[in-house]
Amino acid sequence: MTEYYFDIETLGTDPQDDKIITIQYQKLEDGQPVEDLVILKEWESSEGDIVKEILDKQLLEPGWDFMPIGNRLKFDIIFIIEKAKQHGLLDWKPGDIKYYFFNKPTLDLAPILVMMNDLKFLGSGIDNFTKKQKGSIVPVHYSNKEYDEIIKYIEVERDAVLGLLAEVRAVLSTFGNRKKAALAEDETITQTEELQQQ
Repeated sequence: MTEYYFDIETLGTDPQDDKIITIQYQKLEDGQPVEDLVILKEWESSEGDIVKEILDKQLLEPGWDFMPIGNRLKFDIIFIIEKAKQHGLLDWKPGDIKYYFFNKPTLDLAPILVMMNDLKFLGSGIDNFTKKQKGSIVPVHYSNKEYDEIIKYIEVERDAVLGLLAEVRAVLSTFGNRKKAALAEDETITQTEELQQQ
């Protein structure tokens, strides 16, 4: 299994009409970066080129060679699928998309953020739990050709996602270990009682 932090930046929320301007990924081990952050920039090549490059990394293969870790991954992956189809890089039918989502391992913070927000979707954005700015600033920077600001935004967002992932992992691991220990203790008591009754 090869973990990768994964995210995209777009000029809107419609994968059919809005452009992908960056695709970023970073190899992780145990949730920690082990290689540099790679940022594929549309303004240095083209949208089709950066989509092809991420496809070459095996993002859309159902195996474990590129396991994306991020926030709201369905949005990012649906965008990549749609753009890959538009650029003639992919010829998927609805059944292919279902197969992909059923078989592709991912680690998405989005449902955890909803739980952290008292099971409310409204207000569950990562910007409500970290110092990350809202993503609506990115198209403004893009239209002003402030590409360095986009890069800074991407780096802050990556740090926010990985930092929150580390915190959540610590809390959930402790909770999980406590639940497992309690279950094991209950099973031991049950086995002891059964032996005494024999």
